[in-house]
Amino acid sequence: MSTVLYFVVVIAAFFAVVHLLDRFVWQPKRRKEAEAAPRVTLAEVRSFWDDIEKSNLPIAKATVQDRPPLTPQESRIGGAPLAIGNDAVWPRNAHSFPKALVAQINFADLPQIEGFPKRGVLQIFSSFEMIDDTGACDRVIRWDPDPQTDELIEIPSEIQKNTHQTRDFSETARCVGLPLAFAADTAPGNPYNWPFEKNDPTMENKLPENEEVAAILGEWEDRSERIVAGYGDHWVGGHPTFVQYDVRGEFPACRHLDRVLFHLGCDDQINLGDAGLLNVMISHEALAHRDFQKAYLTWDCG
Repeated sequence: MSTVLYFVVVIAAFFAVVHLLDRFVWQPKRRKEAEAAPRVTLAEVRSFWDDIEKSNLPIAKATVQDRPPLTPQESRIGGAPLAIGNDAVWPRNAHSFPKALVAQINFADLPQIEGFPKRGVLQIFSSFEMIDDTGACDRVIRWDPDPQTDELIEIPSEIQKNTHQTRDFSETARCVGLPLAFAADTAPGNPYNWPFEKNDPTMENKLPENEEVAAILGEWEDRSERIVAGYGDHWVGGHPTFVQYDVRGEFPACRHLDRVLFHLGCDDQINLGDAGLLNVMISHEALAHRDFQKAYLTWDCG
């Protein structure tokens, strides 16, 4: 019994010493180090949010309509695409499985966005298979500036079936299509994106210089989340959002991609992987020349 009591006393003494050291030595040392460290200044936080506002871009927010498409040329996610292009057949991947119709965008359905076409039909297909180490996915893009047909491409039987290869889109999205209505708005820069995230003063372990800065930092995350939530689920224009990271920050070769042709998010009908997000991006120079073959499709998930 005396041995057990001895060890209890030793252990208690050990923790008592650790507690005293933490309270009277380590904590004061940490406080002094924190007080001596550079502070987050009011100028820093104002500069960050000013840059976000200066990066405002026009956006056409897309809302899924609770009905089938009304015309063959109507904008949609999934469903049957308009027969445009030199080879108007459903594109397939390297394994001969049909690619998904990510979206058909009829720019005549959209409010006018600076730099984007006023009319014409753009189609985006993908199997969401990575093609390089930057996160780029395979994609087929078709563009007709003035479609003169109402013929639709028949939906392949493989896509109409509910399998592990088609489960990212609901049966309605695959077999009927989700028509889109667009609303004009503006979108501030995405605080989580490159280049803003590298200048985010909250990423460093620094104390605020005063109470005003502390209050701004206290609502930082909520403010950032409100901006991103304001983009909606799907859109044309504006800024991209990512699950993992902005590819433009990770890969300098992607930094020219400053316009969003289409962003596909998650909703009741679409779930790419584990809450994945898809972006089709292009440079403003390529967009101005309607060189859509230079568009870059990426998606990532949790």
